[in-house]
Amino acid sequence: MPSSIQIKTINHVGIPVWDRRVSLKFYREVLGLQVIPSMVDSPNIVWTRTLDGTMVHLIEPPDGETLGGSHTAFEVQDFDSAVADIKASAYHDISDVGERHDGQKCIFVADDDGNRLEFTTASGLKSSNRVANALGYTTEQGTNVVVPSTSEIRISGINHVGLPINNRVRSMKMYRDLLNINVIPHQTEGNTLTWTELADGSMVHVIDPPKSVGPRGDGRQHVAFEVADIESTAEFLINSDVEIVEGIGTRHDGQQFLFVYDPDGNRIEIATRGDHSDTNRTADENGYTSENQVLL
Repeated sequence: MPSSIQIKTINHVGIPVWDRRVSLKFYREVLGLQVIPSMVDSPNIVWTRTLDGTMVHLIEPPDGETLGGSHTAFEVQDFDSAVADIKASAYHDISDVGERHDGQKCIFVADDDGNRLEFTTASGLKSSNRVANALGYTTEQGTNVVVPSTSEIRISGINHVGLPINNRVRSMKMYRDLLNINVIPHQTEGNTLTWTELADGSMVHVIDPPKSVGPRGDGRQHVAFEVADIESTAEFLINSDVEIVEGIGTRHDGQQFLFVYDPDGNRIEIATRGDHSDTNRTADENGYTSENQVLL
């Protein structure tokens, strides 16, 4: 029976960090994200958001010693039917359903390659009196502290996430068949990844294993934040002593991009919105892309 899951958007991403005092100097002071009250009881999670409300959860080690992994949270149209389809699927690493203090429901599942995926309702379904201090520690009473950022970077939301996979055909059983994410032609060189696109234009890029791993490790797992002006963003990053390790580049749909690393070594992409609505590229069901009917 075909899946009925309808994904609306990326609700948030979870990024592992060692120390919020260090990470917030990057995410708030450089990237301009706003710290907001957390709607979970874990004291090791800092909730932040971009301009359009998409969230970035910075997650410290719960035990103080073991850095966790990242995850991507998809907001679905019908949570109950999505849960039913997930539980009826061939995937077995599935959590119980949880509910946060703002009424947001959630469930976690791992794909065949160990990527942790979360599925949620919309945020803010119930009112909450929670407040956060300057470091994102959240309580039920007090005064919410909004720390203004001097950043000139304006991140509108999440453009895409990059996820590492080992077998593209197998991974499409999750992203294409279960999650109903559209496979589209990619706008890069070669054929080492599949681009998939959600209804709102945000994307999930599933990326094949590299031929070799560089000195910074496997960079396939990454989050791409969207900005309108890549040039001014790059200038502010340089003036903030953030090393640009790749870019500024331009993809075949006109999307500009650059890569940096956060203080904990997480690979972060900054990108503009591309326009791949009119392209002479085509993709097969697994995302292998051709141009003028010639496989890249």
